[in-house]
Amino acid sequence: MNTDIEKLLLKSAKQNVANKTTSLGDIEVRSDTNRYTSQSRFNDEINKVFNTLPTIVAHVSEVRELDSYKEVKTTMGSLIVSRDSNNHVHVFRNACRHRGAKLVEDSGCTKQFVCPYHAWSYTTDGTLNNIPGHQHCFPNTHKSDNGLIVVPSIEMYGFIWACPSVAENEDIKAHLTSHLAGMNAHLEWLKADELTHFKRFTKVWKGNWKLFSEGGLETYHFAFAHKETIAPFFYNNVAVIDKVDMHYRVVMPTKNLSSEAAQATDDLSLHDYSHTLFMLLPNTALLIQKEHVEFISFRPLSSGETEITVTTLIPNSTDVNDVNQLRHWQKNHDITNTTLNEDWALGESIQSSLESGALPFIQYGKNEWALHAFNEELNALLAV
Repeated sequence: MNTDIEKLLLKSAKQNVANKTTSLGDIEVRSDTNRYTSQSRFNDEINKVFNTLPTIVAHVSEVRELDSYKEVKTTMGSLIVSRDSNNHVHVFRNACRHRGAKLVEDSGCTKQFVCPYHAWSYTTDGTLNNIPGHQHCFPNTHKSDNGLIVVPSIEMYGFIWACPSVAENEDIKAHLTSHLAGMNAHLEWLKADELTHFKRFTKVWKGNWKLFSEGGLETYHFAFAHKETIAPFFYNNVAVIDKVDMHYRVVMPTKNLSSEAAQATDDLSLHDYSHTLFMLLPNTALLIQKEHVEFISFRPLSSGETEITVTTLIPNSTDVNDVNQLRHWQKNHDITNTTLNEDWALGESIQSSLESGALPFIQYGKNEWALHAFNEELNALLAV
């Protein structure tokens, strides 16, 4: 995405504000509630979508130092994300090759991962380094054949991506680039590598992951669900919403777009006059604000339960010793989570209704076309 596209998006946003409208689809749609309650469908989504498509597992700042690592819980199980002593990033299954014990349950820096059970140890590039009693107890076990199980991965656009379905001889960069398609330019524009991890909030919510994802694809609810938080700063049911291949871009103009200064020119920045959401299938939302980004990740646990993690990414230039700067970012982190928690709580409410059998279907208006398109995209992935 370049500045010309930014200008076009904000020009469209101005038109929608003036016309008190949003991006509209052609028809209203009814959707079967079974898609949110079926455990069988949930299992298919995990296997055919979450454990197949590329997903972000960490921001680069979380493993910026040599020999740094972090545990990441995913639908594939526990993973280790590491940066080895040669500055190469890796993603491994968090399981000792001896009898499967988890090697790490935290983040930090280390020269080797030591199994807490029998002390088999591995370097941060996944190489099996030591087997206690090797010659006596495991004479036929070769260390070279028993490194940590690799999940194909790559560092791109300021994030570390797990790409589990990459073929043995397939180029990982080409694989991820193909998946992101039109979003490549958007992520390059974002410059997430110039940000750093500040705070994270994680909580398990009682709702299907799709309900939580869908909430970001419309602004019809702003004046009602967020009346005490962000509603005064945004236009209700006004946005510029686009499907970018299988992903989504939602431009939510802020009310300063109606100011004299903004109306006098088209030379504007999305950072200054909107909050913009990049929804990356299957499970990532990047909420782009004036100076920082909220990295939102959805981890489905069951058809009716989802772990949601919201990570605040702030400029690398932040002085971590400046109390006022830290207070500023803490306030932003808190406001975002207070607002999003309103969404997540409503998702729980919807899930409760659907599981009770209260409704045979739910309805999407023409202003909610992206929710229907999102589910149609999932249907296509499940049909493969």
